[in-house]
Amino acid sequence: MINTFTSYHLIARDLPKALNRVENQPMVDRETKYYLENITKVKTIDEFVKNDRLFRYAMKAHGLEDMAYAKAFMIKALKEGVSDPESFANKLTDKRYAEFVKSFNFAAHGELATVYNRAQSDVPKNFIFQTELTTGQANYALVEEETSYFLENIGNVKSVDDFIANERLLRYALTANGLYLGDYATDEDPKGAGYVRTMLEGGVTDPQSPANKLGDKRFANFVSAFNFVEYGAETTSRLAVQTGTPQSYINESELVLFKGVPETQRAEVAYFTANIGKITTPGQLISDKRLLTFALAAYGLDAKTEPPERVLQMLTGGVSDPQSPANQLADRRYAAFVSAFNFAEYGTAATARDEATQVTPKRYLEAQTDPESAYFRANISTVKSVGDLISNERLITYAMKAYGLDAKVESRVLVRDMLLGGITDPQSPANTSSDKRWAAFVSAFDFAQHGADATSRAAVTDQTPKLYVENLDPETAYFRANIGKATTVDKLLADDRLLTYAMAAYGLDASTQSKDTIRKMLEGGISDPNSPANKLTDKSYARFVTAFDFKTHGANTTSRAAVLEATATRYDTMRDLGLVKLPAGYVKAETDYYKANVGKLASIDDLMADKRLLNYALASYGFDPADESPAKIRDMLEGGIKEEDSPANKSGDSRWVAFVSAFNFVEHGEQATSFSLALKPTVDKFMRQTLEEDAGKQNEGVRLALYFERKAATLTSFYEVLADPALARVVRTALSLPDSFASADIDKQVQLFESKLNIEDFSDPKELGKFLTRFTSLWEVDNPTSTAQTSLSVLFSQPVEYGISTNTLFAIQAMKR
Repeated sequence: MINTFTSYHLIARDLPKALNRVENQPMVDRETKYYLENITKVKTIDEFVKNDRLFRYAMKAHGLEDMAYAKAFMIKALKEGVSDPESFANKLTDKRYAEFVKSFNFAAHGELATVYNRAQSDVPKNFIFQTELTTGQANYALVEEETSYFLENIGNVKSVDDFIANERLLRYALTANGLYLGDYATDEDPKGAGYVRTMLEGGVTDPQSPANKLGDKRFANFVSAFNFVEYGAETTSRLAVQTGTPQSYINESELVLFKGVPETQRAEVAYFTANIGKITTPGQLISDKRLLTFALAAYGLDAKTEPPERVLQMLTGGVSDPQSPANQLADRRYAAFVSAFNFAEYGTAATARDEATQVTPKRYLEAQTDPESAYFRANISTVKSVGDLISNERLITYAMKAYGLDAKVESRVLVRDMLLGGITDPQSPANTSSDKRWAAFVSAFDFAQHGADATSRAAVTDQTPKLYVENLDPETAYFRANIGKATTVDKLLADDRLLTYAMAAYGLDASTQSKDTIRKMLEGGISDPNSPANKLTDKSYARFVTAFDFKTHGANTTSRAAVLEATATRYDTMRDLGLVKLPAGYVKAETDYYKANVGKLASIDDLMADKRLLNYALASYGFDPADESPAKIRDMLEGGIKEEDSPANKSGDSRWVAFVSAFNFVEHGEQATSFSLALKPTVDKFMRQTLEEDAGKQNEGVRLALYFERKAATLTSFYEVLADPALARVVRTALSLPDSFASADIDKQVQLFESKLNIEDFSDPKELGKFLTRFTSLWEVDNPTSTAQTSLSVLFSQPVEYGISTNTLFAIQAMKR
């Protein structure tokens, strides 16, 4: 008979082959097929335990076949689960029970226990939880209220005097920059407003201005946003104020807001924003490939196809001269790009202007997610007449969609009549149409009044793209297409989708308000100081009723700009800030897409390639996908979680550990998003258990060696070894200790083991191999299956060599005594 050492190594050397032989055994094949066909049908502990064939298979897989009869015992363990350290299974010395319960964790996963997969079960649950989490935060209501007030009123501020006069707006803006008005109060200036006025009136252009001379740059940032010295009455209409200030305020509040799944490239935006201010010459911009690629892409140009020397020529030539290189090109994208980075006119200050710092990032995001807007901006200036617009299918489709109209539905004859009729005459086709979207569309593209200059006006170049982007949100598109039909309070209340949108724009959640309350507010109007909306301390209802003031405007209420334009814009802004609860339809659509596709993922590359899935997954663990770079995400995933020094474990952020655990391709490979502990892992364990049992029928030492090899990497202390009789027997044999040593004091046993062995070596395949070579050889001495010389020789030879000297044999025999 082959000795223990050789038998063990014949199996261990090609374990997959050995397991394949086991898998092909008729009995094993039959039982495994039955298990896989039926285990996923099991929904409860009772169903599991009552199916003796399934239950025995599972018990054997975990090395507990001898306990398959003790069903009451196992039911208790399964019912208590393993979440509680004091649960029945966790308190048992034999950890196989806890492993079994973890694989069939009915206590934690209920009916999903036999199909549970983190990526498939936890992620959707977390995503829905995140959508509910936002409004439950302690200071959410305050932040929402103050932000609503700011957005509602900041546009009325046209000067430093206006700003100082509105203390509420001033405090909000200062807080957004980490500043607090009361910190600057004095006896002469008890509110501190005088100090702030000095800062604002000094501006930031002059390096010696009061704000710039401060070591603390927070005031310089504040004044840069509210730069009345440079922008005058237009200051508060800039993006730095309208978007940047509310976002900074929210950041300062430390609220964690859930914004859904973005589809933007904010990592690039972050890099651009952080570095563009360092660029002071055209040459510097050309030399930074990442910045240049970003800047060109924002205006619909591709850095890969644009020779650097040509771009440099454009930038140097500027746009002031009609004969400059950029102006001579029919493609107006170049002139737009150079106008934003106009070094020829503004010199080193070119990249400090809003066109570079504010407009360009917005254009970039637009171009990345919406090529139609990029095309519109690049080509609308070539349109000089109604005929030009109608003949360009792409432009007319875009323009009409911006105002909620569908070019595929409306005839070209009707569109032409509307545009030619203009908007000045009250009897024009657009004005007499009951659908007020036509009037808004024709007002923007008013060729009748402005002729060839119609498309150079802000209503076309700025407002139309803004409305188009807003309408990309299906909720906004639905609102604009249907709100005009809601001519009474009853009709608005009857359309839950319209009502939810309208109220969300003003910080109200329709799902938490009764229809009776909403009706009472709307019917009461806003003109009476004692109306229900005006009497509330929270002014959210007052703002909502002001927009939807049916009492004053009647059937014309929803055709007014305050509804058609202002409400949609407000909703868009609040949504981007994370202050709008995501619509149930949106959550369902994203969740349905995720569930339908996550099981198809077979690699990290697959996950990274599907941005919709990836963003959903990140958002479900509390990350803003827009803030996480692809490189960082990939680094986390590729590091796994098994090693203590993996990026996820070292991050100190438990969210990364949870995310990587759910998408653990490093450990589970192609099965990461589809495997269940009750399925493939259990089958794998069954095959390994059967292999060990089969080996044990021929040689118990081989079974012990295979078992120890399987468990070795999980061991962290010798107390764990002593808790498992089989593992303890292997170690005692390898150390030539008698069986009676097992009755010695536990601490003394551990002390001896630690003096002879290093537990960490068991995780090293090479050291583990040496240890098991010693074990199998000494086992052979006590339980010989071949000649003594053959049994002992392997102790001091290489694993594939045999033979031993007489002197060595005597030495081993002496050691044994």
